Amino acid sequence: MAFSYNFIIFLIVSLSSISFMLTSVKGDLIDDVCSKALKKKICLSTLRANPRSKGANLEGLATISIDLSQKNAKSVRDLVNTLLKQAKDPKLKSRYVSCLENYNDAINNLGELPGYLKSKDYGSLNIHASAASDDPSTCDDNFSGPPAEPPQLKAASDNLQGIIGIILVISNLLKG
Repeated sequence: MAFSYNFIIFLIVSLSSISFMLTSVKGDLIDDVCSKALKKKICLSTLRANPRSKGANLEGLATISIDLSQKNAKSVRDLVNTLLKQAKDPKLKSRYVSCLENYNDAINNLGELPGYLKSKDYGSLNIHASAASDDPSTCDDNFSGPPAEPPQLKAASDNLQGIIGIILVISNLLKG
């Protein structure tokens, strides 16, 4: 009888340990993803701030990141539109028109992502997320010379690229 009692205690302790390890691994998923991101701080703050992230798996985190990137891209496009309307300098106007095209392209690419995620086409998810990430970067490149890129546009662009970077990391992890 003592043997079976000790075995049961061992089994309970073992299962408790395994359960604890699985819980702690799941709790570290955001850290694992963000450790691979180019913009780690944006990744961590974005995912930690979203209540849907708690307990989410990789596909759940991808869905959250896609939703946020789509909203952010539209917000940045609205900012560019506002800057364009306020611009007096023809050079700036031209840059903003180019940026509007870039952000429209980003929005189109991001619009494709939910379908690729749902169909588990992680390669296409990665390709279109990468293309969407290039669009804000291309806008930023328009400001390599004077006049300078407005700080609010640069910050919004960096944030969007950081969020899209989360999708890139997750798509690579899902591709295995």
